[in-house]
Amino acid sequence: RERIGFYENLCRESGGIPFEDYGEIRERMERLLSWLDSLNRPKALSHVDSVATNFLFTEEGDVKLIDWEYAGMADPLIDIAMCAIYSYFTKEASDDLLERYLGRPAEKTESLVVYAYMALGGFLWALWAVYKENIGIPFGEYTLIMYRYAKDYGSRVLSDLEK
Repeated sequence: RERIGFYENLCRESGGIPFEDYGEIRERMERLLSWLDSLNRPKALSHVDSVATNFLFTEEGDVKLIDWEYAGMADPLIDIAMCAIYSYFTKEASDDLLERYLGRPAEKTESLVVYAYMALGGFLWALWAVYKENIGIPFGEYTLIMYRYAKDYGSRVLSDLEK
């Protein structure tokens, strides 16, 4: 919530938010946040920026994780979701990643949690990219791809919760 508000303010101060359906999508994100809060999920140190370039592979065969700018105590499944959206994964690839992470088939709620984080992550990074574009740093299709994750996965989770 805090980071979303932070980037919303930066966007508004630097030129605005260009999405016609922003109010509707923003309301969906708030509903997802409230649902996640109600689950009382476990918290652990989470990186929250698990993009491939933040993993360094040493000659000795070790893996180092760098760039802890966004790290904090969070649901560990957020890292699965962030990795999925940064890699532009489909639902099937995201499901496979989650199953490999868990070492077993995911429970329905676990899948929905990951999809909710994919939506929220897409929303946050879309705002981040809008801000960057507003100050003259172009991001091309990235902004729309992230916003599409927000829309598609937000709808997917909320639709399933309404059943």
